[in-house]
Amino acid sequence: MAEAERGRESGDGGTEARKGSRIEVLSPLVADQIAAGEVVERPASVVKELVENSLDAGAREIEVELRDGGREWISVRDDGMGMSAEDAVRACLRHATSKLRTLDDLQTIASRGFRGEALASIAAVAEVSIVTRERGSDHGVRVVASDGRIGVAEPAGAPVGTTIEVAGLFDAVPARKKFLRAPGTETGHVTEALQRLALVRPEVGFACRQSGRDLLRHPAVARPEERLRQVLGAERARAMVPAEAVDGSIRVHGFVSRPGESAPQSKAILTWVNGRLVRDRLLLRAILDAYRGILPQGRHPVTVLQVDLPGTMVDVNVHPAKSEVRFAHGDSVYSAVLRAVRGAVATAAPGAGAPGDERSRAVGGAASESRAPAGDPVSGGSASEARPDRPGASSVQEAPARYVVRVPPGSGASEARGGGLFAAPRVVPAEAVGSASPAVSTRGAARVGQESPVESFAALRVVGQAFRTYIVCEAADRLVLVDQHAAHERVRFERLRAGTLFDPSGGAPVQRLLVPKAVELDAASSERLLASADLLAAAGFEVERFGERSLLVRTLPAALDVATDPEVVLAELAADLLEIGASERLHEAREALLARIACHGAVRAGASLVAEEMTAILRDLDTIPFAATCPHGRPVLVEWSRGEIARGVRRP
Repeated sequence: MAEAERGRESGDGGTEARKGSRIEVLSPLVADQIAAGEVVERPASVVKELVENSLDAGAREIEVELRDGGREWISVRDDGMGMSAEDAVRACLRHATSKLRTLDDLQTIASRGFRGEALASIAAVAEVSIVTRERGSDHGVRVVASDGRIGVAEPAGAPVGTTIEVAGLFDAVPARKKFLRAPGTETGHVTEALQRLALVRPEVGFACRQSGRDLLRHPAVARPEERLRQVLGAERARAMVPAEAVDGSIRVHGFVSRPGESAPQSKAILTWVNGRLVRDRLLLRAILDAYRGILPQGRHPVTVLQVDLPGTMVDVNVHPAKSEVRFAHGDSVYSAVLRAVRGAVATAAPGAGAPGDERSRAVGGAASESRAPAGDPVSGGSASEARPDRPGASSVQEAPARYVVRVPPGSGASEARGGGLFAAPRVVPAEAVGSASPAVSTRGAARVGQESPVESFAALRVVGQAFRTYIVCEAADRLVLVDQHAAHERVRFERLRAGTLFDPSGGAPVQRLLVPKAVELDAASSERLLASADLLAAAGFEVERFGERSLLVRTLPAALDVATDPEVVLAELAADLLEIGASERLHEAREALLARIACHGAVRAGASLVAEEMTAILRDLDTIPFAATCPHGRPVLVEWSRGEIARGVRRP
């Protein structure tokens, strides 16, 4: 025992090996340096922990200063409640916290930090200096901690609040320091962390400087919308709409992006639980499900969404960095988030934008124009109807505001769903256009005003068909390619949703097979489909067990193409149900089922179409409330301006 004690007290931070022993007890310093890896990853981690402590201390102004991206020196100053001399020393001890006393306190924890590890962990890998003055005290104190040692509190002049300086991050741990990135990269991580904290605390002012230069400055504001503009910029903020839903003691509120606005990575999806930024799979799934069929594959919405609920309904103590949580009633949280986001997307209808939003005014003006609904997409129609001569907009960047909703009152295209998820402006995603032209940016959309003419799909002049897959169209100064399968699939999907499918008062039209067909799937897929037999029956699939791994199919939805192979569509449905989790989210399973039926009954790529059939598809796109993508998220069209084409062939 004495040898073990000597090992723990060795001054160099190592241990003295005992003869014949392979197990040793780490010294407190080494243990702290290892544990610091759970809390301190880079300068941004230090800033996040210290700023969260400032917020917990009631700060209204927080200033951060950096040198060398925070690798050399970090300073965080706040005007919070400050600390006494005794508390300043105790704050540097491991597991010292003012946030809780017993384990039961975790159920009501409202602060961001609570484990009492931040300062002790930082002091294990850097030198920490604390200058603080408690409110009501006539002088401040200074405490220095480094290498696991805490100095005595010395008197110091200071304003009310706390200033913490961190010098030489990872100097004592070179193996960790070599993994730090360039100063510019580390600076970017710091500002990103500050902006995420600022988004949910608009009443607090945030500032960050490096070498005397302002990196960001967000003064305190009264309204969340103002902070949104400060952090995201006026243009991106205009593309966001408020979202809110209440389910008992669960409240969801914040902002989400409009249809047609998206980001290439899921990091644009920001969620907070009781003020704590988290990356939770349940919240992410609910948000993505709300945008299912709206955004192209590989694109993600932009969200700033908060979930508030009683502490007894969430466990915040499941991750060292407090970046994950566990919900006691996940289904209720999922439903509340889904309803909030769907409701927000639905309100992004023509004319629903914020005052001064030029794009909203352009869309709103177009919404009053109506067009009679067309017949079946391939039932015919005159090609000449799609060739009106009208001026076009000036550039491809304005495409997102041109193709808007044109659903006349009483047409039933949106009313049948009571203004559901897809009761939103139909826009061509800028990313869809961008795939054809790297120079395209979403910035152009915000500049569209009253002077920009709004066009319909039927206003496009059909030129012909390319590769028996794309409808080639001309619109004044642009060339437009419409994916015939994606377009027809979206039309069928919207009409199926507006029909009697899944309506308890009336069953879906079915086609009964003359000879029931045996379909062999893997065991998991068969069980998944049998578990959803009621859902399938409501849609027109009558299936039953047939042997160990096979299903017997007796009926198919009438909406399916007669040449559809039941084995193919059922295998795809089983895969969809696995991804969605139909047992928990019936609505999403219904949407996936509709999408599959629409897909298998739509005009295929490779099918030759005459001019009247192509024109009919374009006309039908004007009768549905959303036509930017197919139900699976693929863009319906891409386009090029005349100038881009001229530059491509080097025409002067």
